[in-house]
Amino acid sequence: MPARAGRADPGFYPEREVRREAPLDRLLGELGFGVHAVLHRALRAPAALAGDVARHAARFRAAPLPAQAGELRYRLRRDGLERARLAECFGLYAATLPAGALAPPADALAAAAALVQGGLVDLADARSRWQALALAATAFALCGVPVHLYAASDARARAAAAALDAPLKALGASAACVDAGMSSAERRVAYGAPVVCGTQRLIAFDYLRDRIRLGRRLRPLQSRLERLSGDTTATGVQPLLAGLHCALVEDADEVLLDEARVPMVISADVASSPDRLPYEQALELASALEAGADYALAGRGAQLTARGAQRLAQLSVLLGGLWAARQRREELVAAALAAQHAMERGRDYQVEQGVLRLAPSGADEEPAPGEALQRLLEVKERLAFAGRREVLARLSVPRFFRRYLRLAGTCADARGLEREFWSLYGLRTSRSGAPAAQAACATRVFVSLEQRRRALVASVGERAARGQPVVVALRSAAEAEALSAALQQAGVPFGTLRAAAQGPEREALAALDRPGAVLLSLYPAQRGVARAANPGAPLHLAVAELHDAGRHVAQIAQAYAAGSCEQFLALEDEALAALVGKAARAARRAAGGDGELSTAAAGRIAAAAQRAAQRAAARVRREVMSRERSLEELLAFSGHPE
Repeated sequence: MPARAGRADPGFYPEREVRREAPLDRLLGELGFGVHAVLHRALRAPAALAGDVARHAARFRAAPLPAQAGELRYRLRRDGLERARLAECFGLYAATLPAGALAPPADALAAAAALVQGGLVDLADARSRWQALALAATAFALCGVPVHLYAASDARARAAAAALDAPLKALGASAACVDAGMSSAERRVAYGAPVVCGTQRLIAFDYLRDRIRLGRRLRPLQSRLERLSGDTTATGVQPLLAGLHCALVEDADEVLLDEARVPMVISADVASSPDRLPYEQALELASALEAGADYALAGRGAQLTARGAQRLAQLSVLLGGLWAARQRREELVAAALAAQHAMERGRDYQVEQGVLRLAPSGADEEPAPGEALQRLLEVKERLAFAGRREVLARLSVPRFFRRYLRLAGTCADARGLEREFWSLYGLRTSRSGAPAAQAACATRVFVSLEQRRRALVASVGERAARGQPVVVALRSAAEAEALSAALQQAGVPFGTLRAAAQGPEREALAALDRPGAVLLSLYPAQRGVARAANPGAPLHLAVAELHDAGRHVAQIAQAYAAGSCEQFLALEDEALAALVGKAARAARRAAGGDGELSTAAAGRIAAAAQRAAQRAAARVRREVMSRERSLEELLAFSGHPE
């Protein structure tokens, strides 16, 4: 029976328990994946489904929608999302569309049916991808399954919630967006909606905060047993999320793969830590020593006498641990003596807003041990240790999404990514409709960075002078600064887009509609951009650096509606040199007088570097999962790794 929408019992936190697969299960899974990739990669768009949806849509339009939605909701919860009920769900969604709106095409219907079953669908047309997600979200919402719809940026999440809210409200449901500016109370209300739109980082961090509040993972059976036994301690905390029921991911290659290289970590300043104990003991031992007889002060330091060293050994004999090592205990207690008797607040160190800062020592003074002295002074002043943070929760992106009871997503082109989606998330990839056309991008490769920048600035200036708007796609902040200086020196006006388009950045983005405008776009700023094409002044995309994947260039071109594309690379670029290796050295010798490689050599170098970059990015994602598995095994008997 599907879970009901709305606020769940706080002790009931539905999610999938991720367990490590046995070798035999993994082998069988690989065989099944291979068969699917060969025989069932392309989905058929059945005309029968499209006909049934059109027939149901016409029937639903002839009567009030809320009553029909309630009746269908009952049958869905009774029968589940079988094919006949699924066609009714899609027809009901189509009936909510305004008069004159285009009905969902057959490839969107086929993709939506595949999403409901779970998996990943690549669909070239952006409008069809969105309709497939909307259809699947509506079906789950009517069935009573809470949905988290993930977008690659805050702007896309807000747009998704706005587009879904009207059709869902017509059916007695709603869509909400969780935003970084919301309070906890506002987020809790938003998470109560049947469909919640947001970014992966925002929702995943709220999930981790729930895990911290709950103290440990609560399984459904365990939670119910605790309530039956009268133990309410596990259910007394109200989480933000209602569990991990269903995730629908827009632009799954960006959300599930590009974001998978960095684990999610929540940390906090340590107010009291076991690390403080040795320093507290050192100060206590130092207080038991006598000045003159056991130690002598010298500037900002202190030195133990023979008697002091002997007495220290007697006092610390029962402490064990590091105090059993003579050199270590004497150094630490000498630093404690300096902290107690030689260091004066206001002269030798300052305490500002709970942070201790040491004043620099004079040239004629022998410095005391740096970190030990810092910690001892913090204990002396009863301050928290500076720079010490404790990891409260840690979770990788693949492990988070694998905990959803249902997981599905869409992307423009998944060719070459099928095995990663399968190995990281257990998602089989299908294609609906014709495959996406490969974007053509001419490539120019130069020997040095300076030669590349000169050629790029000359090309941008020439196109801007002709009235053609230009977007320069950059990967690193350092190259953005260098190219900004080069454009300023050449007298080429430009704007910069580094993140969400706000204030001056929004104005720079809007200026692309003017002839000859130039915009520097730092990846992944394009995720919040959805520019309409201007046939009168087609935009040119100049790619200034090697990106992690060729699909990133296609995504940037689509976001800015570029009509043409050209890539500028340099053999001196560390990323390119590391990826290409010996081939780069051979190509350097064959370069022309201006430092530019021939067109054929440039194409081979760029293709080899791009393939190597994609393999390196995939290797990093696998290593993240491998490290997490190792951590899980290490903590198997002491707790969960998050």
